[in-house]
Parts: sequence; structure tokens; C-alpha cells
Amino acid sequence: MAASRSATTAEIRTALLVAAPLAAANLGQMAMQVTNAVMVGRLGAVSLAAAGLGNALNATLLMTAQGLLTAVAPLAAHAIGAGDNPEAGQVAGGGMIVAAALAAPMIAILIVLPRLLSGLGYETNLVTEIGRFLWAICWGVPGFLGAAVLRFRLIAAFRTRIVMVIPLLAVPLNVALNWVLIFGHCGASALGSAGSGYATAIVQWLTLLSFAVYMLIAKAWISVSIGRGVLRQISSILRLGLPIAAMRGLEIGVFVMTGVLMGVVGADALGAHQLVFNVGGVCFMVPLGLSQAATVRVAYQLGQRAPAAARRGAYTALALGASFTMAAAVLLWTAPRMLIGFYLDLTDPANQGVLAIGLQLFAIAALFQLFDGVQVIAAGALRGYRDTAVPMVIAAIGYWAIGFAGGWLLAFPFGLGAAGLWLGLALGLAVVAISLTLRLQSRARVHMRAGGSAALAASGAVGG
Repeated sequence: MAASRSATTAEIRTALLVAAPLAAANLGQMAMQVTNAVMVGRLGAVSLAAAGLGNALNATLLMTAQGLLTAVAPLAAHAIGAGDNPEAGQVAGGGMIVAAALAAPMIAILIVLPRLLSGLGYETNLVTEIGRFLWAICWGVPGFLGAAVLRFRLIAAFRTRIVMVIPLLAVPLNVALNWVLIFGHCGASALGSAGSGYATAIVQWLTLLSFAVYMLIAKAWISVSIGRGVLRQISSILRLGLPIAAMRGLEIGVFVMTGVLMGVVGADALGAHQLVFNVGGVCFMVPLGLSQAATVRVAYQLGQRAPAAARRGAYTALALGASFTMAAAVLLWTAPRMLIGFYLDLTDPANQGVLAIGLQLFAIAALFQLFDGVQVIAAGALRGYRDTAVPMVIAAIGYWAIGFAGGWLLAFPFGLGAAGLWLGLALGLAVVAISLTLRLQSRARVHMRAGGSAALAASGAVGG
């Protein structure tokens, strides 16, 4: 009992040491988006709308592609756990080839998107502004994808401090580049919202360069190999990563479409939705960090043929995530006016509609937060078990067949409006969270039995 308690305490300490820098890095990436919006907002409504939609379209593509590249982390961590550092380098090399193959079509999509928006009836001046922004930011796609691969390689090696430091240093650099390129300081031409796109692209390339330099000067076993054995890693990355990318797309898609339906409910509903979703997004960065930590901890322990330690790592991350999200839920439940006050003047009569809807949504978000944190950590742990296809199916059913469809029914036929859409999302997330947790228990049990059988067979061979 004492040994088990000691092992659990050690796992909690390790999980926090790995997850805390990752959560900080995720917050750093969010801070870049916020500062971009704040600085472009000084140009006016059209520029803000163009950069906002352009960023959303670009981020949707990038996050989906990053989902595919996420496979690098568990594959490399498993290899490191098994003591095969050259294979971990080959996994990263395969990831770089996949990233390079993704870059060109993604750039092409971003360049063509303004024409599609024009066909949908968008105003000409807005389409032109969006086109300028997307043309600027699309050149950062290869840098972002390459940096994602190196980031996952470093996470697999538990080098999470550098994964935190570089994105945090990128925030003030991004602000400085925005100031120069948007407004035309230091002798540069004023590029408007496109300047923000160019600033982001430059930061993405510099992030890639920073990770590459670190890996060159660090120990050789963190290297990226482009030699023999790399091509066979590509199939493993695709097999594991494509369901992750699909799951990421399903998740992003349901929130995008919910935002579209919020606009149908009304401008106040859309404003409240964006406000509450933004607060929830900040809280989500902590369980997301725990999810990333769970992926590599489980994969590493499985590489060491320690299924009990892998299960302990998964359950510890879940417990820590649930504890944090319950604390966050209490904050959202008890202090919604304070949180809304960070965004709006509560005394302004024009904001009373947003305030009233926001108070309703924060009450639902408290429940929503708990399920969202649990599902992302369970999904991360399952990636460590190389289980991604079934979670993708669970996400499709939970997010869309239950969450989106249920939200639509509650919002419109049942007349609950904005609250109905969020109740549907909360229900869908609850189904996904419970299903993925049960799936995690099942996979852990299978690996425990397999590990026990292997140990029994080995002891029998020795005894014979």
C-alpha cells in the first residue's frame, strides 16, 4: 500500500512537471491570437472582421493538420521508452516529410478561400481585406507545421521547458512585429490587417528555427533522422494521426457551426457565445496540457513494458484534470458577472442583452468545462495506447449526432435559443467524456492482461 501511494505521488509530481510547461505554451499561443485581434481592432470593424475570419479559417486548417502530426509524440515516446532513440528520430523525420507534403495544398486552399467567400455573397471590400490577410499568413504554414513536428519530438523526450519558453518569447516578438507591420513604424510600410498576417508568419518560421537550433545544440538523441527507416514511419504516422486529425476537425467544426447558429439567434447571442467560449478556452489550456502529458507518459511507459505505470499515468492525468476543471467550474458558476466585466461595460444599456445571455451560458459552461477537460485528457491517454480510430467514431456521434443535433432541437423547435445550443454541446461532451473514459479503462485493462501474460510466460521460460 505504501509503495502504491509513493508511486502515485511520484506520478502526480511527474505529470505536473510535464503538463505545466505545456499548458503555459498553449496559453502563449492563445495570447498571440488575442494580441493580434486587439492590435488589428484599432484599424476598424472591417479590418477586425477580416483578420478574425481569416485567423479562424487559417487556424481550422492548421489545427486539423496538427492533429495528424500529433502522432509523432506517442510514436517517438514509445520508442524512447523502449530505449530506441534512433527510431524516435526516424519518427520525427517521417513527421517532417508529412508536414512538407501538407504545406503546399494548405497554402493553395488559403489563397483560394476568398473567391469562395465572394461566391457566398460577402461584400467586395471585406473579401479584398480577407484575401490580403490570408495571402500574408499562408506563408507561415510550412513554419508552423515544421515547428509542430519538432515540438512533439521534444515533448516525447520530456523537454517541455523549451517547448514552453519559445512560445512565450514569441508573444512579445509578435506584438513588436504587429506594431511595425500593421501601422508602418520603423520605416516599414503600413500594411494594415495583412501586417498582422505577415507578423504571424514570421513568428512561425522563427519558432521553427528556434526549435531546430535547440535540437542541434542539445544531446544527439533528440535529433531528427531523414535516413533509413524514415519512410516506414510515415505509414505509422498516417495510421495513427489521420483519426486524430478527423477528431480534431469534428470538434472544431461543431464549435464553428454552433457559432453560425448563434448568429441566427441574434447578435447578442453571438456576442455572449464568443465571450463565454473565450473564457472557457483559457481554462481549457490546462487540461489540454495534461492531455499532451498523458499521451507521452502512457506511450513511454508502454515502451518500457510497464502497463501498470502507463495506467497510473493515464488515471493520474484524469484525476488532476477533473480537479482543475471542478475548480474552474466553481469560478464560472459563482463569478460570471466579474468575468463578463472583463470584456464589457456592465453599466452600458447596450450591453444588457449580451449580459443576460452570458449569465445563462456561464451556468451551462460550468458543467461543460468538467466534461470538456475529461474528454480531452482521456483522448490524449488513448493516443498513448495508439487507440485513435474508435475515439474518432465516439467524437463523431457525441459532437454531431448528439451535441449539435440536440442543440439545434433545444434552441429552435423547443425555443431555448442560445442556452439550448450550449445545453446540446454540454450533453454531447458528456457522452464523449464518459465513453472515452470507459474506452480508456478497457484499453488499460487489455494492456495489463497482456503484460501479465508476457511476464508469466517469461517466468515459465526461466523456470523451465
